[in-house]
Amino acid sequence: MLDRVRRAVRRRRTSVAVVVTVGPRQVRHLGVCLESLAGQDEPPSEILLCPWGGVGPTDLRGIEGVRVLLPNETANAARNAGTTSASSDTLLYLEANEALEPWALATLVGDLAAAEDTLSGRGATLGARLWRAKSAPEFLEAHGRFGQAALDAAPARELADRTTRDTDSTWSTPFGTVPAACAEIGEFAWMLAGLTNPDVLVRVLCHDAGAFLDDLEHATAGETTAFAQAVSTALDTLPRARHLDVPVETRLRLWLVAHGHAAAMSRFTADRWFDEGQFPTRLDGERLLAVLPVPGVDVPDDVFEIRPRLEVSLRRVRRDGHLVRLTVFAACRWIDFAAHPPQFRARMAHARTGARVALTPESRPDRAATRHFRQAYQNHDAAGLEIAVDPNWLTLDGPWTLEIGLSVGGVTLWGRATDRDARGSAGLPDVGLSGRASFDSRHGFRIHRGVKPEPRPEPTSAPVVSAVELGESIVLHGTTPADFTLELRNGDWRVPARVTTNGRDFTAVVPLRHQPWELSARPLPSGTWHFAWASASAHGDLPIPRDLADQTPRERLTRSHRIRLVRGLRDQILVDLAAPLREDELGPWAQARLRATYAATTAPLDPNLVVFHSYAGSGTTDSPRAIFDEMRQHRPELRAVWGVADHSVPAPVGSRPVLIRSRGWYDVLARAGTVVTNIEMNRFFRTRPGQRLVQTFHGYPSKAMGTGLWRAKNFSPLRLESQLDNTARQWTVACVPSPEMELHYREQYGFDGTYLNQGYPRDDVLVGPAAESLRELARDRLGIAPGQNAILYAPTWRDDLATNYRAAPMHQHLDVARMAERLGPDHVVLLRGHRFHHPPGSGARVLDVSAYPEINDLILAADVAVLDYSSLRFDMALTGKPMVFLVPDLVDYADEKRGFLFPFTNSAPGPLVDTTEQVIDLVRDVPALTAEWAWAIDEFNATYNAWQDGRSAARAVDLLFPR
Repeated sequence: MLDRVRRAVRRRRTSVAVVVTVGPRQVRHLGVCLESLAGQDEPPSEILLCPWGGVGPTDLRGIEGVRVLLPNETANAARNAGTTSASSDTLLYLEANEALEPWALATLVGDLAAAEDTLSGRGATLGARLWRAKSAPEFLEAHGRFGQAALDAAPARELADRTTRDTDSTWSTPFGTVPAACAEIGEFAWMLAGLTNPDVLVRVLCHDAGAFLDDLEHATAGETTAFAQAVSTALDTLPRARHLDVPVETRLRLWLVAHGHAAAMSRFTADRWFDEGQFPTRLDGERLLAVLPVPGVDVPDDVFEIRPRLEVSLRRVRRDGHLVRLTVFAACRWIDFAAHPPQFRARMAHARTGARVALTPESRPDRAATRHFRQAYQNHDAAGLEIAVDPNWLTLDGPWTLEIGLSVGGVTLWGRATDRDARGSAGLPDVGLSGRASFDSRHGFRIHRGVKPEPRPEPTSAPVVSAVELGESIVLHGTTPADFTLELRNGDWRVPARVTTNGRDFTAVVPLRHQPWELSARPLPSGTWHFAWASASAHGDLPIPRDLADQTPRERLTRSHRIRLVRGLRDQILVDLAAPLREDELGPWAQARLRATYAATTAPLDPNLVVFHSYAGSGTTDSPRAIFDEMRQHRPELRAVWGVADHSVPAPVGSRPVLIRSRGWYDVLARAGTVVTNIEMNRFFRTRPGQRLVQTFHGYPSKAMGTGLWRAKNFSPLRLESQLDNTARQWTVACVPSPEMELHYREQYGFDGTYLNQGYPRDDVLVGPAAESLRELARDRLGIAPGQNAILYAPTWRDDLATNYRAAPMHQHLDVARMAERLGPDHVVLLRGHRFHHPPGSGARVLDVSAYPEINDLILAADVAVLDYSSLRFDMALTGKPMVFLVPDLVDYADEKRGFLFPFTNSAPGPLVDTTEQVIDLVRDVPALTAEWAWAIDEFNATYNAWQDGRSAARAVDLLFPR
């Protein structure tokens, strides 16, 4: 019956209306969304733009091929307007910051739309996204004050994972900002008190109440009382058995509010701000309870109860003669297997008759299992199992499903393998000629008796790899029909292989080291690398044969890397390179143990040990490097350690590298007399009595920071205190560029410790005697020809676009490709993203220098800079070179985004422009630009850079390490 329905759907063209809600802060992403809709394999029948929250028709004017509806106050009111205005059979709800894959609509209205539940109008598979017009929901308007509220259910996220691409876009509330939910707490309380449907109540309590709990400190006493009454009513209305459907931390916070402990709830929320849902648990007979103490409040055990759930992940599938051997990880993530040893059973169950064949699982303890479940307080080494299956045991034709049973403490659970390592042999399971293997997240791993296995692909002209050796180099053996070249690649990085042939046999050796920009040789950086081959007639990624795929994943720890050989999702050979951390240093469980040991350290401090830390270990640069160089020259008896993210970051001569997150890292942080850093330390760090934390920062103070920035992000008083506890209250010395700048740090951080206030050490080289020779060396390394005009484009970090605390897309006000095309070969663009930007690839006459290790080299190599709000202008000005400021969103940035400590226009010694064309016209004639703005740069340096005389590092070392 279902097959006939699918065929009927495919024969009849389903019309699709895409309802796009456009809220505050989402307009900027709309272009990407609409481009993705225009590029669909099967385009939508109609597109409706539904503005809300202050977005008006004028913000959306000039867009062709869409209907723009009248604005509404809330996102859900906008969705309802789109629903009633659409004339198509099917409605797809999107946010303006989402983009669809090209095949998404064809898939949705094809295979997915033909699912039984969607055709009947229930829409469970696709959540709140795709609906038949006749059964589309009416969204609660008060519930839609926040753009993500109605679409945040797990099924909707599943749909997004399958059909939307990662556009690095933000929701209406920027990442890191606490939604100002209390402005709507009255409407939410009214809505919540009126809900009676258990399913709706669970969804609202799980996905929407959290924003109001997070922001409750900002509510008035009356609002808090009304909210507490509504929560109490909701909890009383919800059947007791359904309480376990609400996550335990949310349930605890709701209980505290409902029982008059709002202040304790806010304290609990602030204390667990960055705990990422991790907590200890205990077993009480058959009951699994979270250990989440709330000081001064007696909370009943029922509130802490967790419904145990078995999770099974298929890790490997390999053939062993007539047997198929399966490696699985099976655990209840909230039960500590170290404290409660598990017992396992396994079986294959026939899907049609219920017949079962018992299997014998063999214990294979594996630390990777603990890493897989990512728990800080629960160990799952004992979750590793190997299970042998002979397909001949399965006597009935049809699908047989793997099922795993777990008994631990008083808990007994059964489950299927609903997860797998798709980049290993589990992603390409082979059970031989007696059947076919399959996997999906609903049925898990299955063996289909009586079904022929899928034919193996025909051989291609690509080399065929038969064996791979992992070490300081990767060695591949195989056969090839023709001579070929081979490279190991990751983005713009290229490492050529040395290929030797003997007849049809070949051996390829790829060293896991390179020499970027003609700098010193170093191990390759962490990341996923692939092999690209090319012959005279063909090229492509190096495919992974079935026999080799059956061996994946394979791992090897070397001096330089942790290497993991995996299968790519397009059946290619991939190599994951990571820092060579040991097994007892990897994952949340291991890190929690190391941090506990660090916190308990009582060993004496070593005053001669100095730890340097720059940009989370991604480089050995900035002011910490300048201080190190000066210290090494004048205090050589001091021992220096540099924290590095991996061994692609070489430690300077005269120092020792220590991998961040290693046991050695925690040890030196605990024992060092002085720690010098240019960013905030991780939150576990606490400055010990007698220890010094020197905070150098990494840019001139010009943008909002500290409590001013945090208040703009709607942080509550308790969150502000937490931030200060983890930042300024750990500093002992702060490095600022001038005495005048101290005021900002005293105001914004309340820091009353020692200030180094006579210049930034990092800028010494820009005004030093070696500046000209360093410029020539840098230009030579970068391949900038004599006479070429080098344009440094370095946009700033955008808090409002951030996708996490250390990632944001690069803002694209400047059309770099167009500028390069217009300027021609006499110019080269140096594209420098912020350390948190995802760098784009390089193009013609555009050199991506985002990974170049030293920003000062780029400043010296450049002839002109194109900036926005970056503090790099303070460094660039020291060279006297001109700058162009591309700031079309200046008013918006100053008023609604990051903001400034002092007016931007008073600290931008160059032309302020709005368009790429204006930038091109200005940078085309650098001498004229230099002459026009030389006076402004001189005044700027006199105002802001008076202490930058090339001696800042010397003054810092004299103060920190007096002789």
